[in-house]
Parts: sequence; C-alpha cells; structure tokens
Amino acid sequence: MVIDRSQPGTEASWAGGGILCPLYAWRYPEAVMALATHGMREYPALLESLDTPTDAERQVTGMQILDPVGPGESAKGVGEWLDRFGMRHEWLSGGDFPELLLPDVANVRNPRLLLALSEAAESEGITIHAHCAADRLRLDGNRVTGVITTEGAWAADQVVIAAGAWSEALTPDARRGSVFPVRGQMLRLEPRQENRLERILMEAGTYLIPRRDGSVVIGSTVEYAGFDKHIDSTAQAALHATACRLWPSLTGAAITHRWAGLRPGSADEIPILGAHPHIEGLWLNTGGFRNGLAMAPASASLLSDLMHGRSPALDPTPYRVGRILSD
Repeated sequence: MVIDRSQPGTEASWAGGGILCPLYAWRYPEAVMALATHGMREYPALLESLDTPTDAERQVTGMQILDPVGPGESAKGVGEWLDRFGMRHEWLSGGDFPELLLPDVANVRNPRLLLALSEAAESEGITIHAHCAADRLRLDGNRVTGVITTEGAWAADQVVIAAGAWSEALTPDARRGSVFPVRGQMLRLEPRQENRLERILMEAGTYLIPRRDGSVVIGSTVEYAGFDKHIDSTAQAALHATACRLWPSLTGAAITHRWAGLRPGSADEIPILGAHPHIEGLWLNTGGFRNGLAMAPASASLLSDLMHGRSPALDPTPYRVGRILSD
C-alpha cells in the first residue's frame, strides 16, 4: 500500500529535470556515486519490466559540461574520479578551460516515468491512496504497528517513510533540520523543430535538457526557502537568459511552463536509507536531494534487500538512519 498526501509522484520526482546522472559527479560523496552509478545501469531493465502503456521517454543524449574543472580541481582528477565509477568521458577541448562530454548520460521525462510506475504498481495489486496524508505512526512500544492518516488508520508490520522533504516530521527522534526542503525552479521552452538541441548542456549548475518532442527543460535553482514552492520572476529570468546564451536557438522560443519543486536535502548530501535503529519495522528512504531519480533503482534494491534480510550489493553503512536522530 502507498499512502500519499497528494497525487503520487507529483512532488520532487515530478519537478526535477529527469537527468539520470549526478551533476558534476566528482563533487559528490562516494556514497552518492555508488547508488547513482548502480541506478543508472539498472534503468533500462527497470523500464522494460513495467507493464504499462506509458512511455517514460528515456533517451541517451549525453551531457556536455562547459565548465567541468572548478577551483582546486584538475582535468586529471576529474577523469580519475569518473574512471573510478566506470563513467565513460571525453574531453572536447584542451587548455585551461576544457569541456567534458559524458556520452552515456540519459534522461527521462520524469512526470511520465512516475505515471508509468504508478500504473505498474496498481497492475501488480498495490493499493495507492492519493490525497491521504499520514499524520503519524502507530507505535506499540518500540515497534511500528501502522499509520494514522486523514482517512483513518491502517495496520502494518513494516512501514517505509519516503515522504521526501516532509520525512523528518514523520520520523520519531529525528533531529531538527535533518531533512529539509531545497527549492528548485524550472521552465520549459518550445523552440522551432529545425533547431533541436541534441544533448544536455550544462554550465554553472544550469542545465538544458532536450525532450523527444523537441522541447527543452531548463533548470535549476538551489534555494533554501522552506516549504515554499512559489516561482520567482528574477530567478526565472536568470535561468532563461543563461539558457539562451548557451543555446541561442532558444531566443524567442515560447515558454510553455514554469514550476518549482522541493528536494529533500540532508546535511551531508547522503540519502537516509535503512532501518530505524530504535523502532522495529520502521524504515526510511529519503534525502536524495538532487539525485533521487538517478539513485532510485539502486536505493529501492538496497532497501528491499535489507527489509528481506538479503545481503545487499552495496554497503548500507553510509546511509544509516541513526546519523539523523537526536542523541
């Protein structure tokens, strides 16, 4: 059973860009890269397994990074990090300002991916309760026994908190500020078909993502604004200006959508994934920040292995829940 305060798949997973690779991957902790690289490799098989008419529109476009080497970094160091995680890469220019191509990077049309996942879940007999907020857990001593919601209470032997930026409020003993919202603003443009963008472009954290229909998604801001999803005209104008500079064919293109979402951040940028150490039957999967979608298949596999007592493919230690709990 899935309980969702809104429509399932319409928060951070829906609002992101759908790039199946960490941005500037060499700047993330190894624990993030371990999940992301496993997740990236698992996507084709995952999508093939979904019994649904909805196409998630995964496409391998590659990603061209115009400013891959930042202060204190070197092209050699970036290359060694990518080699370590098996990420094929090409340097497109030399000198002091090289550009980097990651040719195997794919993206999905994430709203359609979430729809496909919901359809597949329901076809497998999983009940989805939309617009049903979880108020609190039902506990019997140090064991979870269910969830109390706005539509009543349900009994359960195992409960997974996967509420994104809202996870902290549902987690017993969670330290204040352990999981927090990080707003990201986006927009979508419809350029002329003859000027199609063929690969993801990125510079200074702003990215341009080509969709199959020729539209281009632009993102994203990183704003610590609490639980506020308002779009800001100044931030939107800056994203648009950068996009037009990076791909001049976007100049004059119609802006069809503007939106914002709330990513679930954590202090160390590492997901919180595993068993609650003090409450039997309670599990967490949250804190994916900007890479939740890329990590999702591997995160789900790891959590499933832990819940079933199987030996996981990845070391679960870096993601342990205890690190976000009060002393």
